[in-house]
Amino acid sequence: MDFRNYGNMNTRSLAPLAMAALYLALAAALNAAEPAMAFVSMERLFDDYYKTKAANVKLKVRFESLDETRRDLLTQVKTLKSAVEQLSAEARDKSLNDAERAKKRAAAEDKFTLFREAEDKLLEFDNTYKKQFGEQMKESQQQLVGEIRAVIAAYVKEHGLRIVFDSSGKTLNSVEAVVYYDPAFDITEEILKILNKNSPPSKDAKSTEPEQKTGTESSKKTP
Repeated sequence: MDFRNYGNMNTRSLAPLAMAALYLALAAALNAAEPAMAFVSMERLFDDYYKTKAANVKLKVRFESLDETRRDLLTQVKTLKSAVEQLSAEARDKSLNDAERAKKRAAAEDKFTLFREAEDKLLEFDNTYKKQFGEQMKESQQQLVGEIRAVIAAYVKEHGLRIVFDSSGKTLNSVEAVVYYDPAFDITEEILKILNKNSPPSKDAKSTEPEQKTGTESSKKTP
């Protein structure tokens, strides 16, 4: 999920102002008595946040449920289309008499009406649920990014930082905004530990407690 689309603003017109503000903030950080800047990979924080993984599982289940319904609708469309084509071909069959061909033609018209109705249902389904699914994804992304930003803000306040750069951010030309930085200034791991401190234990995690021996096994002696 791409969480870096913050709206429909004209980014090209705002880019020079944003870069100027960035340079001023960077200069202030560099001129401080102690280093007051840091870097994080928002992409990694988002992807490795345990709540993001949980949200992805829920969205996947929701998508699979919708996809099953869509497959049923699509099957109906294909079946009716095949029936229309078959009846239309039979309506043109000269080996049949006029009455039979007329009967086939009427049946083809009826099937075509059902076919168009099934097509309309499929189109309506796609339009409705694509929109709903997209809104759910956007809402989930915004909530998770908000939580990540709140943790970063608290960390910044605690450690006296002045500015935090997103090392995974891209410019309008899809080039990394931060070309190089000293890894010592990277706080991604620290933020990630805070984000995941309340992560529930994995279901696949094996117990680290030693296995209890049975009474028979514990009474055995090595010869």
